[in-house]
Amino acid sequence: MTEPDARLTIPALLRRRAVEHGDARFLVTDDASLTYGELDRETRRIASALVRGGVGKGTRVGLLMPNGIDWAVLALGIMRSGAVLVPLSTFLRPPELQAQLRTAGVEHVVHVPSFRDRDYVADLRSVSADLPRLREVSTWPWVRPAVDTAAADEGLTDALDAAVRPADDMVVIFTSGSRGAPKGVIHTHGGALGAVAASLGPRCIGPDDRMYIPMPFFWMGGFGGGLLSVLVAGATLITE
Repeated sequence: MTEPDARLTIPALLRRRAVEHGDARFLVTDDASLTYGELDRETRRIASALVRGGVGKGTRVGLLMPNGIDWAVLALGIMRSGAVLVPLSTFLRPPELQAQLRTAGVEHVVHVPSFRDRDYVADLRSVSADLPRLREVSTWPWVRPAVDTAAADEGLTDALDAAVRPADDMVVIFTSGSRGAPKGVIHTHGGALGAVAASLGPRCIGPDDRMYIPMPFFWMGGFGGGLLSVLVAGATLITE
């Protein structure tokens, strides 16, 4: 098993996986799958769209949706752009959602309209007035960039990729709060990927492996133990 360079960033790792494992599947869900080549292309589109929409390096972007291909593509596209991902639990009630958005200093939220018994449009509308740093709330799916912008987007994404450094903040992920209010923990690109890389050997995870992890991606078990682990290893994640 070859461990990746712990100094890598999400953009560098996405590019590497597209070259080395482009046809291999990155993520498999109940009704869809995504290869590493497709992941590279789609996260380029997301990163470009975010930057064109005013998201800059270090911008805190909240993501509120259930597991799936879209969650992975959006999350990795956010991090690829140089922005900081803030995964939000689909279980949060408005007061809890407001507290986490305020604590993390979220400026932009991307969300699905609803999931199970939650109406996120109404929830976010009810709390946004008390969040002075929140500038934009957008509902997924977006309209994709026009085809004639593809060449410009390629150059833009190359520049974005080069600007992301291992010491840059990558994600703010909240603890469970079992002994108090949840705490927002900041992870850098180099720190998070280095920790995941160091875990692959003991966990016996390599590029030919398939992992089944049904845990939510907004929790560390699904995010670090699942998505980041297979990305660093070049493996395949199966979820639901």
